[in-house]
Amino acid sequence: MAETASPGDAREHSDLVHQIVQTLTENGIVGLPTEAGYVTVASALSADAVSRLPQRPTDHAALLVRSIDEASDFLPQLDTTGRRLLRRCWPGPVFLEVPAEATAGGLFDSLSDGVRTRLVNETVTCGFPSESLFHDVARLVSAPLVASIPVEPVAEVSADQEPDDVDLFVNTGEVQFPDGPTVVRLTESAPYVTREGVVHAASIQRMTAQVILFVCTGNTCRSPMAEGMFRHLLCERLKCGPEQLDDHGLIVASAGIAASYGMPASPESAELMAESGIDIRVHESQPLTGRLLNHADFVYTMTRGHRNAILAQRPDLADCVQVLAPDGSDVPDPIGGGMDEYRRCQHAIESHIHQIISRLSLPSE
Repeated sequence: MAETASPGDAREHSDLVHQIVQTLTENGIVGLPTEAGYVTVASALSADAVSRLPQRPTDHAALLVRSIDEASDFLPQLDTTGRRLLRRCWPGPVFLEVPAEATAGGLFDSLSDGVRTRLVNETVTCGFPSESLFHDVARLVSAPLVASIPVEPVAEVSADQEPDDVDLFVNTGEVQFPDGPTVVRLTESAPYVTREGVVHAASIQRMTAQVILFVCTGNTCRSPMAEGMFRHLLCERLKCGPEQLDDHGLIVASAGIAASYGMPASPESAELMAESGIDIRVHESQPLTGRLLNHADFVYTMTRGHRNAILAQRPDLADCVQVLAPDGSDVPDPIGGGMDEYRRCQHAIESHIHQIISRLSLPSE
């Protein structure tokens, strides 16, 4: 008979976390809630516990990687699309079925034969729930967890349904997303959804797009012009309309490191762009957020100061955050300088963007 725990217990949250960790460390199995259904988990260091996880034919055995860095350690051969999806979906109710070859040369090889056999078919499923309890447990365990994820999600467990094949079951009632997790298989041609859950297939397709982000200070002058010009030149190269760029796997956006939400492009910027047939009157400013940075494949800043400010907070992005000018020079802020200053700014941005476009490898070409 499994021991059960729930938020209604008098125990402190930290006590519950330590009980879960102790159970896992002692080769036990724990039933836990995720945001999209209940799963059973065991430590990846315990072949015995992993062998006792439920093995229904339709279930997924998944490696719960605790960070993007850990995912890279276990799946060093993951391709660009896989890394992009993992970066944008982690943590959350999306699991990736990755080709088994992606594990070659990584920490996956250090797991025991029994654990590897349980995890590998033609693919290895990986992900990590966003449920806070998982993060609290992950901080205290020395290895990833292996989860058995039912294809038909268990959204709620009543007292008389609590499983007896686990050593500890944590019952929090109904989960946030009863539709369950989404499972995406990565292939050489294109990823496709093998189970559509809370995240729809159309959203997954957008998450595979290449994202180019332009950054200035207030997101009303320089970066909106850069975004508009870049989108215009992409459409010319691909012979498509702006609304079709998503279909080509491309998203172009801009933001500001000191921007507020909803400000229009400056009148001078809008006027100059209109002269070139580019309409940025519908532009609305947005601040640069961690979420935007996580989604971006390429980030182009107007100055070295912008780049340094980003890397001071996110040194892990040094490879993808670059100054717009290839020689590393700044594009000065034209605000307050009159139309001549805006025009000089426009010409500088356009010159740099032409060079970027010429070097860009487009997914649909």
